[in-house]
Amino acid sequence: MNKIVGRILIGALAVSIPVGGSIAYFATRSSDSESNKNGEVSKVDDETNDKEKKDDNVKHPNTDAKISNPHKENIEKLREEYQNDEIVGVITIPNTDINSVVVQHSDNKYYLDHSVTGEENVEGAIYLDYRVEINSGRKNIIYGHNGDSELLDVPFNALENYYDEDYYKNNQYIYLEDEDGVGIYQIFSIYIETRDPNYMYLNFKNDSSWNEHINYLKNKSLYNTGVSVDDTDDVLILQTCSHNSNYSKYKDKYLLVVAKRVKYE
Repeated sequence: MNKIVGRILIGALAVSIPVGGSIAYFATRSSDSESNKNGEVSKVDDETNDKEKKDDNVKHPNTDAKISNPHKENIEKLREEYQNDEIVGVITIPNTDINSVVVQHSDNKYYLDHSVTGEENVEGAIYLDYRVEINSGRKNIIYGHNGDSELLDVPFNALENYYDEDYYKNNQYIYLEDEDGVGIYQIFSIYIETRDPNYMYLNFKNDSSWNEHINYLKNKSLYNTGVSVDDTDDVLILQTCSHNSNYSKYKDKYLLVVAKRVKYE
């Protein structure tokens, strides 16, 4: 997937399941002028003719000109390159190995073991939760595999660097490109989940319940990022399996990198 580096137009632009695992545990789903009776053109018509002459000198925009959308063009090129209409975007974290096509299927299982080209592959793909629309709504969730780089060299291996607070300070922003623009997200929480699927929830009754939820996500962080959140924020969650040795006793352990959208351009 990293062959797309350099193509992304934003300058530099997940939730995942461990290899061999299943997300089933967490996933749900004009008129002519008239002469007067004396044969003279009326004053009103003179004014109208003068206006028409002035209008003739105005430079009008070329309404036939094609409006260029570089983001749409980029996504369409990727769909053509990979022969896959399920490509919905590109995710990038500058200065990391994460610069990948994002796909979306009608469920959260297909791309666990299928590549972006649709071929069966244990490495799977980076994919968007089937229940959401990219860069829309209060929450987006993106999945991708993680594994020992010697056995499974996949982009989301890089997320484990976020256990280091200094690494976080130098790599706080995630770029998510779609057909219409780029969402820029700032990471505010990094944590490992072993039992509570609450982060997968998408339906919130009101602003208050949403505010409670994102503060819950923030307070779970392994360290204080210093980034504030409130009920006006939209969120992106990247999920992958965790290989942190401190959690080795847990069967299910998911690394979550949680970010809020700070800009869309």
